[in-house]
Amino acid sequence: MAGAAVVDTSVLHAYLVEEDVLHPLAAGLLKALEEPVAPSIVVHELVWSLRRRLGPGAAGSRVGWLLAGGLRVEPVRLEDIWFALRDPRRYEDLLVVSVARRLGLPLATLDEGMARLASRHGVEVLSA
Repeated sequence: MAGAAVVDTSVLHAYLVEEDVLHPLAAGLLKALEEPVAPSIVVHELVWSLRRRLGPGAAGSRVGWLLAGGLRVEPVRLEDIWFALRDPRRYEDLLVVSVARRLGLPLATLDEGMARLASRHGVEVLSA
């Protein structure tokens, strides 16, 4: 079992939507982690994406279930914002990468573009 890792929206979204083709991969990644850590931006993105796909009620209850289950939420700090402003086109992704760098944790993702971005910034990537 792996220790702690930062998780991005791709993992949590696929995990919470059982019909998602990536659900089994997401479930495997999360099961392997002792402590998944979600940057606060990931929680916001997750609510937005689930609200579009499943509706507001389901989005709220599923994210609430994750939080009640012990998902650690790491606030985005000013230093993360400065890091992400290097490339406003990838702002949200760079916030996640910055949190992983700051905490010294690997990043669990199912998004190939995010994996490449994290690797370019020296963050270890956990993928299925």
